[in-house]
Amino acid sequence: MVLQCLLLVAHVAFAAPPAKTAKPAKVARPAPEETLAVMLATVRQAHAAQMREAVVGGAEELRDAMASGTGASKKRLADRLPGMARDPYDICRTWAACREAPVSLHVEENALADDAFLALARPWFRLQEARGKGVDVSFDPGVGVQLKLEDMPARPVVILSASPAPTGGFDVAVEDGAEAAKTYAAARATLTAPK
Repeated sequence: MVLQCLLLVAHVAFAAPPAKTAKPAKVARPAPEETLAVMLATVRQAHAAQMREAVVGGAEELRDAMASGTGASKKRLADRLPGMARDPYDICRTWAACREAPVSLHVEENALADDAFLALARPWFRLQEARGKGVDVSFDPGVGVQLKLEDMPARPVVILSASPAPTGGFDVAVEDGAEAAKTYAAARATLTAPK
């Protein structure tokens, strides 16, 4: 009987390996665009009164500037009027359509500030996707939105900020925009060059 019990225990011990504990499922990080959208909504709620004042405050200045403007400056001002501009925030929906990184956008309406930030950030998101690299999005109230670009030595951080415009509304811009645009163009050219 003792022998049968020992054989039974040995059979159980060798028959099946011990059960492995299941590894926890890897939690997917939200896309940088989603992260930025949530951050912007939170910030906008906190500063809604300031934004409303900046949007409404410059209506007369914009009207006067439009009346006295000529040529390209008048066209630029006209694009700021509600309903006059083509969709300025429809930037870089795909990598193929993302030929350049714009450096600034103007918003007259409080609700469009988030769209402007997302539109200016989207080229950098698409570039990093094409490179197979990541983007870490953060917000610092004293600095602005920071896009930390993985493995981009020429421009490791792109900063986006908004400031009240003299004619009302806000100008949302890339800090050091001309240099950032050159960095984007060079990185895109490297990726799209024939091999």
